[in-house]
Amino acid sequence: MQNTDKKAAVRPSQTVVTVESTNPRGRFECWVGFLLGLAGLIGSRLGELWIAFDVFSQFTLQFGVVTLGFLVGLIIPRVKIFTAFVVVIAGLAAIGAWPHLASRSPQNLGLATDKEREIKIASFNTLYENQNVDQVKAEIARIDADVIALIEFGPNKQSMLETLGQQYPHKAECFQEDYCQMAILSKHPIAKSLNKTNWDGPPMVVVEFGPELGNVTLFAAHTIRFPHARAQLRQVQAMSNYMDTISGRKILLGDFNATPFSRITRTIVAQTGLVRLTLLPSWPAQIVLPQFAIDHIFASPEIRMIEEETIGERAGSDHFPISMKLAIPKG
Repeated sequence: MQNTDKKAAVRPSQTVVTVESTNPRGRFECWVGFLLGLAGLIGSRLGELWIAFDVFSQFTLQFGVVTLGFLVGLIIPRVKIFTAFVVVIAGLAAIGAWPHLASRSPQNLGLATDKEREIKIASFNTLYENQNVDQVKAEIARIDADVIALIEFGPNKQSMLETLGQQYPHKAECFQEDYCQMAILSKHPIAKSLNKTNWDGPPMVVVEFGPELGNVTLFAAHTIRFPHARAQLRQVQAMSNYMDTISGRKILLGDFNATPFSRITRTIVAQTGLVRLTLLPSWPAQIVLPQFAIDHIFASPEIRMIEEETIGERAGSDHFPISMKLAIPKG
């Protein structure tokens, strides 16, 4: 029997070509994040057209961080979404750490001249329902400002003013007025004071100082907050119009529920001619790393800041107190 040789089947060699994806994983999501952040930044500028959009201005820094984070995610070749989220989280943490770091060693901008008087001024929203009375009292004493405005100073804290009398012998308050739980404590004599409540503007305490503090008039205010944007704008417009009727040097401070990027703060500056001196985030204090600068100090142009803004301890409040040193012209 003849054997038949079997020829082995020869398979042609196969070349495997790997085609790199033209749409790397996470690219679409990064585009969405980037465009959302960019839309937020654009929306934050639309408050000039419609005041309801001003809510977006409060998140200007956060929208900027989101935009940057997802832009980085778009640029790098791999782990796009993970990198974007890391950048965003780091950016938000940096915003919150900024006021703490700035307060460790505030920059000295100079000294008061012979024709100026140095003064330390502070504002502290103590939170109406805050039960940590002893901590609040200790923080007020520790700040040791020449003049301090206390906002949301609830009934449970008002008795401490007597025990602070040695440190602050002069005071003005509006505890008997509706929606005006505020006080101004001063180491220097108050020549005149008045309260403004139940009007178109925000609750205010107004005090006039004598020549010891350059005859300056100080206004402490607490505006309404989101979602009442229209009412908030009407309040600051009425407040600014009232302030224009008072001559001389002025300082305005308190809780304005608006960041430096808001139409609210820009309206105050534009209508009063005062200079906003504050920038550090002070709320919410419960998360330790605050995100929004809504507590502010404004002053007449001839009043100089000689030591930059700092924040203090929250003492149970949802705000960190803010303070700075100013030089006020004498006489």
